[in-house]
Amino acid sequence: MFKNSSIHIIASFILAMTLSLLCMRFVYDSNVEANQKIFSKETERQSILLSLLIEKDIDFIGAGADFYQSGSKQDWQQFPLFANSLISRSDSLISLQWMQKVEEQDIEQHIKEVQQVFPSFAIFTVPKNKPKKYGYVFKNHEPIYVATDIYPRDEKNLSVLGFYSSRERFKRVLDEAIRTKNPSISDKVRLLQDSLVSGAPKTGMLVYHPVFTADQKTLKGIMIGGLRVANYFDKLVASTSLGQSAVIKICDTGFDAEDDPVMFQSSNWDEFNGLILSNDIKIENRVWNIEYKSKHYISDSQRLSLLWMFIGGIILSTLVAVITYMVTRDKKRIERLLEVRTEELRYMAMHDDLTGLLNRRSMTTVLNQCIDEKKSFALICFDIDNFKDINDTYGHPEGDAVLLHMTKLMSDLLADSASIIRLGGDEFAVILEIKDLAHLSLVATNIHQVIEESPTLTSNIIIEQTISLGAVLWKGEAKEVLLKLADQALYYSKERGRNQVTVRG
Repeated sequence: MFKNSSIHIIASFILAMTLSLLCMRFVYDSNVEANQKIFSKETERQSILLSLLIEKDIDFIGAGADFYQSGSKQDWQQFPLFANSLISRSDSLISLQWMQKVEEQDIEQHIKEVQQVFPSFAIFTVPKNKPKKYGYVFKNHEPIYVATDIYPRDEKNLSVLGFYSSRERFKRVLDEAIRTKNPSISDKVRLLQDSLVSGAPKTGMLVYHPVFTADQKTLKGIMIGGLRVANYFDKLVASTSLGQSAVIKICDTGFDAEDDPVMFQSSNWDEFNGLILSNDIKIENRVWNIEYKSKHYISDSQRLSLLWMFIGGIILSTLVAVITYMVTRDKKRIERLLEVRTEELRYMAMHDDLTGLLNRRSMTTVLNQCIDEKKSFALICFDIDNFKDINDTYGHPEGDAVLLHMTKLMSDLLADSASIIRLGGDEFAVILEIKDLAHLSLVATNIHQVIEESPTLTSNIIIEQTISLGAVLWKGEAKEVLLKLADQALYYSKERGRNQVTVRG
């Protein structure tokens, strides 16, 4: 009898242990799978966040380029005021630098003009692996792009004035700007504001934003934004919900990055040997590879849960089901929260943060969709006349109030029948389905009239505003051609004295 009892006890113990181990295996596999999903969603969210941070600064630099493109030379003297408003809104943008195109025969005259503002101004370059060199160094009489103004105007930044690049990478930037008319990004660089010594650390990144003449045919210069890339990565690490359980490595795969491709790497990267996921993000002309590595397949807290499940399985097998249910429920909740946060970031990527309207990136998507579906539609572009004067006279908060007021007027007027887009600054666009030129003229005139007759009321101040508008009916041409036609129509309205409507079929 004792022997039989022992056999039953041993058999019961073995059965209980077997059930416990099977349940533990199931929970372990569920944890691994759930952690992989959570890890994947978090890495996607982090990649979107990094892209948003950089794109926002590129938009600020683009606004600086627009200042030189749309303003006259007399207006250029106000660059510090405009640049201050842009830099103050970014933690990563440390400087804006105007590189003006100067032909060889105009260099002496240009130096004299700039010396009226900066008496010690002199042109210089820093050839690759060579010391700083003053004067014009090119032998083929090509123009140079000279640092003619910079903000902030502190001691380090002022030392950059007069600099022009004689390196191959800058020539590539110029060729790319003329070919695409889009901004381009550098690899990791040593900022001139930090040091001219070749061995100094590379802590920055440059954004080259081309500035063309009104007809978009001739390059007037380059607006360069200096970015402190460490600030992006600090925000990235601080915002992750993975805590100390994961590390990040970011590598630049673009041109000239081969000698130092690692933009950022967690200090304890080599200590992690668990799950690895990789994402690529495209930022203008460059592609960054972001690699995420998890320390373990399951967390310490999950290991502890498995241990308690093992003990509880020996005592009462039903506890296994309860614990499994609780763990699964918590993981689904985390997944749902991450999905919500990811959707919020997607929304931010496609909308303007001040007005809530679609942004420039969304405009490309909407235009491509309309063209692919061969819809009958029109593109309307307009901007606020003398918006800079509104900001200078009343202040930037009042200028923002004007933008919000115009957003409401447009939304009330067009309702859901059109896509309303803020391109940046005081520039707006409207894409709407429309079949004939007469209807387009009516809509364009209504927009112009409503805005002109509905001044902004803010802080007991009445601000009158008007717009210059250009509208084009799509007739099957490519997107780039349509955009150019709309710009030409808008430019024609400005050329006629602003506060005008130009509609072209």
